[in-house]
Amino acid sequence: MKKIEHHEQIKLVNYLSILERQGKIITFFAIPNGGSRNSIEAKNLKREGVKAGVSDMQVILKDKVLFIEMKRPPKRLKNGKLSYSGISVSDKQKEFIECVRGSKVCEARVCYGFDEAREFVDGELEN
Repeated sequence: MKKIEHHEQIKLVNYLSILERQGKIITFFAIPNGGSRNSIEAKNLKREGVKAGVSDMQVILKDKVLFIEMKRPPKRLKNGKLSYSGISVSDKQKEFIECVRGSKVCEARVCYGFDEAREFVDGELEN
């Protein structure tokens, strides 16, 4: 996970912790699916069920499960437009999100920064 993305996810974790204490969500957790590993550890994790593309965060609401793939927020250009240059969603991540969206109780989204992730969670809490 890149440094900016890391800090954005920490902000999300802090926000989710507040929602959990308030009883607005049941629980949440990170899914540590990325990072570099040696080949033996990677093989062991794969045998244990680790899958490429699984989202970074899982949030459990009373009637829905959310998966959030965190990305860094886009840069604002001088002309005011947002630039997503250098931010990529892998094919495996796209496949996972589409798979989850096939469920009646799950929703998944790529969120570009804490603000988008917070809006996603808040929007699902309102539904």
